[in-house]
Amino acid sequence: MYSFYKKLIIILSILGLSVFKMSADNNIKNYEDSLKYYFSLLATEVNDQNKEDLNDEILKLFRKAISIEGSFDYSFDSLIYTGVIYSSDNKVKIITWNLPYNNRTYKYFGFIQYKKSGKRIYSYELHDNSEIIKKPEYSVLSHENWYGALYYKIIVNKYAGKVYYTLLGADLNNLLSKKKLIEILYFDKNELPVLGKLVFKNRNLSVSRIIFEFNAQSNMVLTYDEEKEMIIYDHLSPSRPGLQGQYEFYGPDFSYDGLKFERGIWNSYQDIDVRNFSIKEF
Repeated sequence: MYSFYKKLIIILSILGLSVFKMSADNNIKNYEDSLKYYFSLLATEVNDQNKEDLNDEILKLFRKAISIEGSFDYSFDSLIYTGVIYSSDNKVKIITWNLPYNNRTYKYFGFIQYKKSGKRIYSYELHDNSEIIKKPEYSVLSHENWYGALYYKIIVNKYAGKVYYTLLGADLNNLLSKKKLIEILYFDKNELPVLGKLVFKNRNLSVSRIIFEFNAQSNMVLTYDEEKEMIIYDHLSPSRPGLQGQYEFYGPDFSYDGLKFERGIWNSYQDIDVRNFSIKEF
């Protein structure tokens, strides 16, 4: 009889744990708490392999969390090492973070969630292939072949019945230089995300994305003025004329340029007078 009750207690304990796990699996807050814990471990870890192992756990948790109904509206506010941004039309949500290596290089990770209509949510994991992407300024990419960055702003524009999401992002790059970028996100007829489009007229030729590179100790303003509907950014120049093309010596030269979305194109404007603009530094 004692053996029977002992077995019964064990069975009930297992069932109780299973019920608890099922409840946890359907609670995004539980995933957020776990993510917060793993990100805190990642922030203090010094071994690169251990960092990658921790990041693998973070990826697993995010995959499960965003598969839960209602995850689109959950902002993960407590995750200070993660950027979560929404488009103004509330149809796009982007989550991004980076993995820092000891050699001061970085790899980027993230997810895009897209609300097409009603409650249907499409989720896509972003795979950073920036190291092998040739001529990224002219490349049209996908979520599986992504030029990694930390996105901090989504600008919504419409042209010819198509919605375009312009993304502003940052890349810590390496010990010598940092980068910032502007690129287009849109969704094709199969609801798949497309990153990059030849709509930037800031040079002689149109480019799919604009990538700025500058000294790692400097900072660059790249922002969007909602009232003027313009992207405003620092003009970058080398510290000496002889350093042209050596971007680790580039920095702001106290002038500003801008981009304005006109008839489906981001047209460039040089030497913007920023006194009438709202410049918010990122």
